[in-house]
Amino acid sequence: MEATKAVNFHRSEALVVSTSSALRDWSQVSSRRDLDVDLSDCMDRAPAVGLGLALAQPEGKVLVLDCDSTLRTNLGGLATIGESNPKNLVHFVFDDVASSSTSGIPIKEMDNMDLAQIAMSSGYAKSYEFDKLEELLIGLEDVMRQKGPVFVRIKVFRESKQNPYPERTMAQGWALVKETLSPTVTEYK
Repeated sequence: MEATKAVNFHRSEALVVSTSSALRDWSQVSSRRDLDVDLSDCMDRAPAVGLGLALAQPEGKVLVLDCDSTLRTNLGGLATIGESNPKNLVHFVFDDVASSSTSGIPIKEMDNMDLAQIAMSSGYAKSYEFDKLEELLIGLEDVMRQKGPVFVRIKVFRESKQNPYPERTMAQGWALVKETLSPTVTEYK
């Protein structure tokens, strides 16, 4: 929860795509739900959706809030982002050291995967890793200044009680984001 609060503090007007456990926490702290895309039904597609938004909105920052377990199911998304080279994309991965998203059952060999190195070898411009909240709080300012794509791995320990998913549907969230991003139409008489 504290990590998502830190990201929210630095988000400014960024579009945010979140999924899985990150979405549960993000929906509780986001100060701009009108710029949030919630992916609750297609969790492993957050990188692809974030990439699409980054390419469609090149002047604005796009943040992807992903989780280690969902990213693992679609590592090819890292290569697609690297090849597309969106300068405005920051891909956060919350690495759950307690494996709470899988009911405490560790994912076999997940500890042996260096997601930051995979991102860099896939073409990301920069990568960061944070193991301590204090380091994250200090480092996020630098992260948000970088030209992307940027990969950020944050080690988190989740409480056993997880926040609920947001009550709004994905379609409702998309409609709100679309309305927020649509230019105001002025009628001329």
